[in-house]
Amino acid sequence: MQTKANEAVVILSKCGHSHKPYGLRTEKLGRNHWRVTWAFAIRESSAKNEGYDKTSVKGNIEFSDEYPGCPYCGGREMTLCTSCGHLTCTHPVGGIQTCEWCGSQGVLGDFAGDYAITAGMDV
Repeated sequence: MQTKANEAVVILSKCGHSHKPYGLRTEKLGRNHWRVTWAFAIRESSAKNEGYDKTSVKGNIEFSDEYPGCPYCGGREMTLCTSCGHLTCTHPVGGIQTCEWCGSQGVLGDFAGDYAITAGMDV
């Protein structure tokens, strides 16, 4: 008997220090509930070729104990840009966070899972 594999997607993020993109492998735990399990460096062109920018994730997101953090800075905190729907490592300057994708700036707030995050299917 085969067991059903967990649905998994890759969410794209960019490091606030290196400005480089990376993928976050994220497993679906239940309806609107996701867990980030690991991260890996990726070129932006490769991410688009893989289709990692074609799906979105919405809901509660948690990080597994094994999650290693950003492959560039080691950070374990993420900020979702409500303008473009992408993630950036959280590195505010003077209390202001800048999105590495679109340049939007704002004061950090709590994430309640009510915005969609750009992601792609993990194949």
